[in-house]
Amino acid sequence: MKSSVVIEVVLIVIISILLINCSGAPIKFGGIPQFANSEYVDFTKGRSITASGVGFQLFGFIPISINDRHQRAYDELIKQAHNDYLTNIQINDSWVFAYYGVIYRTTIMATAYPRVKN
Repeated sequence: MKSSVVIEVVLIVIISILLINCSGAPIKFGGIPQFANSEYVDFTKGRSITASGVGFQLFGFIPISINDRHQRAYDELIKQAHNDYLTNIQINDSWVFAYYGVIYRTTIMATAYPRVKN
């Protein structure tokens, strides 16, 4: 009787750990800065930038670098933009089956406009 209680507790702990691992944090995009008008931003020199984050779900339930792939992609996008004004942000999630699991890719695309130098 006692061993069945221990087994149940161990299973509950394992399932809880797996469920906790399946939660990710939302991306927080910056608000509209004060320089988001033609006086401070050159809207004639926009460039497209793209960044991706990849994760793998082993055997369909063990997440590997999945939960933070959105944030990693956004951080890479910010690095590419340097200090430019970002607009038209688009997020695309895709997945593909691999032999032992599923590969998830998040791609974030945006238009970066440079600041006007004073």
